[in-house]
Amino acid sequence: MRIIAVIERPAVVRQILGHLGPPTSAASLRMPPDPPEGLAADQPREWSYEPVLDDLPIPDPLMA
Repeated sequence: MRIIAVIERPAVVRQILGHLGPPTSAASLRMPPDPPEGLAADQPREWSYEPVLDDLPIPDPLMA
């Protein structure tokens, strides 16, 4: 995943959250399950690398 925008103005954040409405259910506050014993969780992982193609020009919002 990659960040494509940041909303910093509180009025805009309130407007977006107001449009979405209040949550319909309470958040679940339980702990995650214990990891399984002796499975892949205990094995070391091989490192991998995927380049991020950030060579694209960043659009200027004032020029649009």
